[in-house]
Amino acid sequence: MSVPDKGKIIEFLSNKYSCKFTTMARKQIMFEGSTNRERIVVCTPSSKIHKKGSGWFDLKMAQVEILDDANISILAVRLEGNKVYLIDFKELRKLMTSDYIVFTPLIGEHWKFFVWESQIEIQGNRNKYYVQPELGSWI
Repeated sequence: MSVPDKGKIIEFLSNKYSCKFTTMARKQIMFEGSTNRERIVVCTPSSKIHKKGSGWFDLKMAQVEILDDANISILAVRLEGNKVYLIDFKELRKLMTSDYIVFTPLIGEHWKFFVWESQIEIQGNRNKYYVQPELGSWI
């Protein structure tokens, strides 16, 4: 099974928002564009499905700060099996308190997310963010 191509997701979102997204410098999974004088940032993490049945990804502090600073922030989570979850980051962000920041020597401070079929969990947080995969032209 494959993970959807981020280029196809960006193309889909470019059409949806009528703007051209460009890759942010030194940020391979982050894109920015603007429409109606609003800055849009898209982050496109990906994951395979792991043995426990979920995918997972990390968001570093710098990535979160960039998403926080945009007018419109979209987390386009690409999951094995051609699943894409288009998430309003500003809504998910409400669950991302400092209590759930994880530290590892390799990554530093970050949040760890687990992606299940119909929900996203932040490591340590019992609250869940409910979401369904999108159907789009990346399939």
